[in-house]
Amino acid sequence: MTRIFQIGLAIESFLNIVGAVPFVLYPDWCLSFAVSADPKTGAPSVPPSSAVLWQFYGVLVLALTIPLIQCIPNSEAVAEKRRIIFQTLIAGEVFLEAVLLWHSTRPAQSGFTLTALLLSAVNLLPALSWHSFIVYVKPDWMQSINEAPAKSGKKKL
Repeated sequence: MTRIFQIGLAIESFLNIVGAVPFVLYPDWCLSFAVSADPKTGAPSVPPSSAVLWQFYGVLVLALTIPLIQCIPNSEAVAEKRRIIFQTLIAGEVFLEAVLLWHSTRPAQSGFTLTALLLSAVNLLPALSWHSFIVYVKPDWMQSINEAPAKSGKKKL
């Protein structure tokens, strides 16, 4: 199952990069779909501070992708490294979900549309589910082929 896990890491890393690069390069465009319309003009107006914070978010996604990429190949103590990385990602995703859902109870005060807040929360669920499944249900998938327990249940010497 290690190969499935490695493929999952590669797919997640690819999607993170593809998703975060537009956040960094085109934050106004990305946020224009999510911010509430200006009551005077009816058009979405992205504050410059929001665009900069969105770029910070994109950079953080890219930065957290580097450890994922580094853990794709099997190496010494890779299971422990993968577990720490996934637990860090789980914590961040849980806190992001909480903030998004909290703001969805009062979207007008957040500056985002209710739809954008709820879609953001829903879009985080696959990653949170994947990370939680691996850490808490199938932790053996994080082991390298050399670390995996023998199928017969006997220890190798």
